[in-house]
Amino acid sequence: MPVPRLSGVFLPAGLLLVLLLAWLQPAPGSALERAGLIPWMVATIFLVNGYQTRLRELPGGRTLIASSLIAVVIALLLAPFIGLFVTGMAGLPVAAAMGLVVMATVPPTLSSGIVMTRIAGGNAAKALFLTILLNLIGVVTVPYLLQLLLQSLGAVSLSPLSLLRQLLLIVVLPFAAGALARTWVRLPPRHWLLRYLPSLCVVATVWMAVSASAPALGRLDGGLLVTIALASLAIHASLLLLCLLVRPLYRAAPADWIALLFPVSQKTLPVAVGILAGLDGSAGLALVACILFHFVQLFTDSVIAARLGRRRLS
Repeated sequence: MPVPRLSGVFLPAGLLLVLLLAWLQPAPGSALERAGLIPWMVATIFLVNGYQTRLRELPGGRTLIASSLIAVVIALLLAPFIGLFVTGMAGLPVAAAMGLVVMATVPPTLSSGIVMTRIAGGNAAKALFLTILLNLIGVVTVPYLLQLLLQSLGAVSLSPLSLLRQLLLIVVLPFAAGALARTWVRLPPRHWLLRYLPSLCVVATVWMAVSASAPALGRLDGGLLVTIALASLAIHASLLLLCLLVRPLYRAAPADWIALLFPVSQKTLPVAVGILAGLDGSAGLALVACILFHFVQLFTDSVIAARLGRRRLS
């Protein structure tokens, strides 16, 4: 049985390891990327998450409606334009801006947002509901918003219907299949294999995608990476601030407000990487931007969640 504390460092440590591996020896990962394995990794993540989700335990109540509307507006409708504004103000190259805009547009992560909610003393069941809701609605909103935003950046062309079909295949169908599999599969939903498999798929996805773009990554300079990290922090902080500002509108209890905070502000790396892998042209710098965004949000929210958790206990 794995050491429980390992789960907290498995994903960030794995990402750092495969970034180094992709830089030193990109050929194996690049070959697997050309074989088309990235969409299968994303589908596996949602298959496992569907299997682990207990639909009967999802919450109800009037405050849930208000929370859901606020979550959709901030995470799916405002966040993409915040990303576009911040990347424009930062003067980022088109590829880096494309990566951050894609990250700002995709729905929330299915793992760390709920974990942060638990650490902070929030309503984990409500956080799970909002995460699932935003991912399902995001399948429809992401293709059309990305088409609009990437055109304004002068980036690659995008077919919204093609991306919609892709997201249905790698997000909705696997999630539904995982939920149905609970009726006949006897493996415990919290089995260690199922807890680590999604993170392993994220690591494998990043390894393959970065390996395929290794030549472009060797030409990056440190100043640009710092600018991307600061822009990522600005986008994430803006989403956190919006969640704070709307709190008086629906008078949520502290646990319910915390359940809104992390699912709305965090973004899913595997879906962003899956989208970039399906776009024309080299996505090397865009992938780096996505990975930096992921690390920035994990570090920022781990600090916030720990402080909120201590405050709730006191």
